[in-house]
Amino acid sequence: MGLSTLYLAAALRDTGGGHLIGTELEPAKAARAVTHLEAAGLADLVEIRVGDARETLVNVPGEIDLVLLDGAFSLYLPVLNLLEPRLRNGALILAENAFDCGNAYLDYVRNPANGYLSQSIPISEGRGNEFTLVTDRPQG
Repeated sequence: MGLSTLYLAAALRDTGGGHLIGTELEPAKAARAVTHLEAAGLADLVEIRVGDARETLVNVPGEIDLVLLDGAFSLYLPVLNLLEPRLRNGALILAENAFDCGNAYLDYVRNPANGYLSQSIPISEGRGNEFTLVTDRPQG
């Protein structure tokens, strides 16, 4: 619980700091993630918001440099659309387990007219991630 968050927070610490916002629907998982972050000495870099990401990420401050989508795949596009006004050009988006072809999220990020350059990263047969670069987004 919070493994990706631990690695991202450690990277922030190693590169001079920053702020990471995570969101978790299940309160028990969020509490476990916070416990792990505290044990690793990284809690000062992370804010865990509990609830539906479409609600908890409404008021994200500042520009966003990196988005890790790792949850209900059906929410990837609505969450991305919510965050788009805050994405800086050059920001990265990693969508975990985004391997199904012909879905709305992949169609959206693979369309250069939407301001993205996107590539699938196969992990194993039938599994993979989508790696996306923000290339030309109007700044909000």
